Amino acid sequence: MADDAKPGGRDNWVEVVIAIVLSAGGLMTSWASYQAALWDGQQAAHYSRANALRVMSSRARLEADARRGLEMHMFNGWLQAEAKGDGRLAEFYRARFPDDLAPAFDLWIAQKPLKNPEAPQSPFATPAYSPAGTEAAQRLEAEADATFAKGQEDNRISDLFTQGAVFLATAMFFGGIGQVFRVRPVRLTLVVIAIVSCAVGLTRIVSLPLQTPG
Repeated sequence: MADDAKPGGRDNWVEVVIAIVLSAGGLMTSWASYQAALWDGQQAAHYSRANALRVMSSRARLEADARRGLEMHMFNGWLQAEAKGDGRLAEFYRARFPDDLAPAFDLWIAQKPLKNPEAPQSPFATPAYSPAGTEAAQRLEAEADATFAKGQEDNRISDLFTQGAVFLATAMFFGGIGQVFRVRPVRLTLVVIAIVSCAVGLTRIVSLPLQTPG
């Protein structure tokens, strides 16, 4: 019985295709694994940066809360001095209001809170009051969220490189095992599976952004 896939026969093209699949699959699998590792490193760097920013944001918020407590204490001192009619003590407190409280206090006083029922209950309830550190805390928190999102994107790209490498490994498996079978329909089926898997893997890998070391 003649061998349908003997050397020099009509299926010599199969050997060429298998060689191409195995070569391209092996080379690009290594490249995809390398890129996945680089993106994993970038992901870890972004996650670490996001954590550091959240710590800085929490510290700024705590400092702002502490400053707010001090300012409320000073304002209460001013209120007590005013209630007692001690203008000198009241002015002592007023002259030492921090820069973030002083404008809010002036705005509050301008609305005559003792006579105007629609005035804010205190300077801290006016839109002019913004304790130092609050904006910094919000900015750091927003930066942390953006950095964490970059880490998530890095992880997605790394996963896609890994998926591409899996398709290429599948192509090499079917291409390699296709060399074993000599039954023509089986061999051709395995080669087609190898070609499709290799094409899918290559298409996925070449469409992804590249990461450079360092």
